[in-house]
Amino acid sequence: HLALVVQTNFQVVAYTRSKLHISTLGLFCDVSSFRRLPNVIFYHITRDSIRSAFRLGVTADQILRFMLVHAHPMLRNEGLPLIPANVRDQVLLWDREQRRVVMDEVWVHQCRDAAEFTAVGQYASDSDALAWGAAHTNKLYIHWSKHTSVQTYIRKWRSKQLRS
Repeated sequence: HLALVVQTNFQVVAYTRSKLHISTLGLFCDVSSFRRLPNVIFYHITRDSIRSAFRLGVTADQILRFMLVHAHPMLRNEGLPLIPANVRDQVLLWDREQRRVVMDEVWVHQCRDAAEFTAVGQYASDSDALAWGAAHTNKLYIHWSKHTSVQTYIRKWRSKQLRS
């Protein structure tokens, strides 16, 4: 049997003797900060402990669901929130942190002038190849998977400009 009380200061009070429940809590709680009494264990949820769980493949939804399912019966009977809003929100924010930056391979093209930057940038944008453009430096960042078509367009565009 497991009964959890999650407090607003990120402390988790677990009423259990089960080694399985203790191990499960150790997946997303800071195990270096736990205190133990005969049938109660005190843990803290930290950013590092949550991120460690994410690296193991545990999702924020799984963590929150585990805390909800095992919430202390007294919390349910009194209509109190099973997980404090600040703890729930913070776990979700830590989860979003993982997807904050997306790495993508790009090909960088240094345009000769503003006219080339505009023309090639428009073509790349229309063909969904443009990752980013910096007008002040006349540089275009093209998704690597589509750079060959943009290079072909650049060659055609430059030869057309020479003929004009």
